[in-house]
Amino acid sequence: MKIKNTILALVVVAALGGVFYYLNRLPEKPGKNDIPKENLFSFTPDQVEEFTLEEAAKPVAVIRRLAATPAPAPSKPDAITASKPGEVNKDAAPQWEITAPEGVASDSTQIQSFIEEVAVLQGSPLQTDAAPNWAEYGLDAPEKTYRFKLKDGKTVEFAIGMQNPAGYARYARRNNAAPILLIDEIDDKALVERTLFDLRDKRVLPASLEEARRIELHFDLSRLETSPEELAKAKQLGLPVKPPRIIMTKQANGNWDLDEPRLRTDHGATNYLYTSLSGGSMRSLEEEKAASLGKYGLDRPQIRADVTTPAGAVSLLVGKDFKQGEEQLFYAKNSVWPHVFTLLRTVYDQLNQDLEAYRERYLFDFDQNNARSLEIQAPAGQFRFGRRGEDWFMAGSPEKKIEDVKMSNYLNSVHSLRISTYTTDEPNRFAAYGLDKPWMKIKVTFGEKNQEETIFYARKDKKFYAARQGEPSVYELSPNEPDNLEAKLKELTEPPVPEPPPAPSNPAPAK
Repeated sequence: MKIKNTILALVVVAALGGVFYYLNRLPEKPGKNDIPKENLFSFTPDQVEEFTLEEAAKPVAVIRRLAATPAPAPSKPDAITASKPGEVNKDAAPQWEITAPEGVASDSTQIQSFIEEVAVLQGSPLQTDAAPNWAEYGLDAPEKTYRFKLKDGKTVEFAIGMQNPAGYARYARRNNAAPILLIDEIDDKALVERTLFDLRDKRVLPASLEEARRIELHFDLSRLETSPEELAKAKQLGLPVKPPRIIMTKQANGNWDLDEPRLRTDHGATNYLYTSLSGGSMRSLEEEKAASLGKYGLDRPQIRADVTTPAGAVSLLVGKDFKQGEEQLFYAKNSVWPHVFTLLRTVYDQLNQDLEAYRERYLFDFDQNNARSLEIQAPAGQFRFGRRGEDWFMAGSPEKKIEDVKMSNYLNSVHSLRISTYTTDEPNRFAAYGLDKPWMKIKVTFGEKNQEETIFYARKDKKFYAARQGEPSVYELSPNEPDNLEAKLKELTEPPVPEPPPAPSNPAPAK
């Protein structure tokens, strides 16, 4: 019995050894990086005059290069230019237009980038013994077909078929002839995935906004206009406040100021709003020529943004929202094109901010480095400080020099006081918050023109309020700030605690 088992085991081992030997003699199956590659196209980007993109169930897209524009005349007689006036400006970026479908604006930068990328792509030719059966590769009815028309009049056709069994590439064909080409779905992504949407102008506001001077935000055009009384009540309840309209104007220094209502402005927030409008992009196209705006909520939109430039005004409308997978999108339309498109939630949120998001969050505007004098009226007394050169002195008899670090800490502490609530912007309301008889008053003079800022502080009903002299707005600050202000003032004005004298040394014991 044992002998039979031993013989059987030897037979199995011999068989496995034979299989192992046979498998090792087989040539290895080539991986995707082992197949030799060649350039898919022999043309250079500057040779392409026009190309078409055909996709199943979509209109044919035709993209054509525009003639180069002549160089402009120099603004000064002695100015040096790359090209003479009237000659072709060789330094100008190539410009393209989409001639079909009609009414689709082009993104010349994206189109030129596509042409430059395509010109250097590579693929792998597959050798076949007989003429290929196009249907086996999905090339009898290609998923996508390009036709590149060159300057010499020749046309290069490139068709893309089905995915290969390994799932990393597509079969393709050049000029309707063998060989079958294998193009990588990652390396040759530009050809495989590019669509008309990628090549079109996707700006939400297609206008030259560099010269924009005014932005108007209109909110919820379906509701009745909110009255000033309703806004005031919302503020008292601590609710977010959004008036029916917010207007911003561009200043000479490039910053955007709140103009209606006219309030101190957080320029970081308003400038970012401008960036969102000038750089915002469509997420997707919903309808090329919308017959009705009502189904998108664009007849009475949630938001309308009007941007005024020297050439006129352009508008962006934002309507209903909807879910697409995990994304929340919003229907939108501008006043330039008939298309309805979608926006991401991030763009909507930037446009839909409350008024407070654009308001300055700090009481003082001065730069600590150019402060020149400081006056304080506080329960502890009145104090005046002046700066000479880099040194600060406290007025008195005698005058006392202040340590730089103490003054720096104090100025930084008052400058960084942050507004927690915008209580009211109504005029003549100081008395209601104790600001007609302030608990503390701080005045800072700064800059070469000796600009002045004065802040009043008041405690009332366990709350802490502040206001800027000459402005109606009343602000609420953290209730802990009075203690902080008093502590910082005490630190600034009190003399330093003298160091204790050294302990007497013990006399040496007598021997």
